[in-house]
Amino acid sequence: MKKIMLTLLAFSMLSFQSVKSEEFYIGIDYLNNEIDTGITNINSTLDEKDNGYSLYAGMPISETMDIEVSYNDFGEASISGLDGQQFIYEGTTYEWLVDASLAVKASSIGVAAKQKIELSEGVMLYGKLGVHQWDSELNIASTNSTLNADEDGTDVFYGAGLEVNLANLQGRVGYSMYDLDGEEVDSINIGFSYNF
Repeated sequence: MKKIMLTLLAFSMLSFQSVKSEEFYIGIDYLNNEIDTGITNINSTLDEKDNGYSLYAGMPISETMDIEVSYNDFGEASISGLDGQQFIYEGTTYEWLVDASLAVKASSIGVAAKQKIELSEGVMLYGKLGVHQWDSELNIASTNSTLNADEDGTDVFYGAGLEVNLANLQGRVGYSMYDLDGEEVDSINIGFSYNF
């Protein structure tokens, strides 16, 4: 998968060089994320929602298709508990032996093909499919110790949304689902981009 990701990135960068500069666009999206940790809370404190952002650049390769490269910050999911509290993970019940917290932060770099359909003048419906190289960082803190661990991988993501064009400015709202080795990040985005 890493070779596929690098090939797509290389292709998109080579393609960027052959397109006129006024056909580029850059943008930023606000992300409202829900990270599926696979944890079922019993009486601990579980928070799987956080805000994040996406920075992206793209170019049209036809009137109905763009290639987009993005950096995505998904924010953090966390669970904390007091001695004796419990939660369930993958069918097994766990009990906190000390007061502690677990937090996972995730981000990714992705490339996607974005198909567009014009609904009316200046209003486009889009769908996108791509791959992303993600990285997650686990932080564990208790009353007597701390632990940090990193994990990364390459997986697919997809999404859909609505885009409105106003001269060189575009506004968009949409939904995307990112796979992180079987765990999902559901993301609602709203943002804007500028065409050069």
